[in-house]
Amino acid sequence: MKIICTKSDLVHAVSIVSKAVSNNTTLPILKCILIEASTGNIKLTANDMELWIETTIDGQIHQPGKIAIEAKLFSEIVRKLPENDVIITSDTNNSTQITCEKAKFSIMGQSGEDFP
Repeated sequence: MKIICTKSDLVHAVSIVSKAVSNNTTLPILKCILIEASTGNIKLTANDMELWIETTIDGQIHQPGKIAIEAKLFSEIVRKLPENDVIITSDTNNSTQITCEKAKFSIMGQSGEDFP
């Protein structure tokens, strides 16, 4: 997956879906935000098995795909990025890179297919 979007759109979307992230769960995938890039839009989803929140943002999709990223870490990273375009890429091993200007973060995600 490879997407490009503005920092402000991403921060706003993450703050919306974070309300449905479960902190006390036995399923680690429920502590994640699912980022799904398909034809035409970038969708962020969070779910605690009772509440499901999903929002879409505008952006460029260079390579479609989906990845689940730990919500608290992802939220902290995107809030501290400079005001510019954010590039998020992930490979088949779920290794995810978040890049904005000179800032670059590499984190491990989880397969988007595992998200309930």
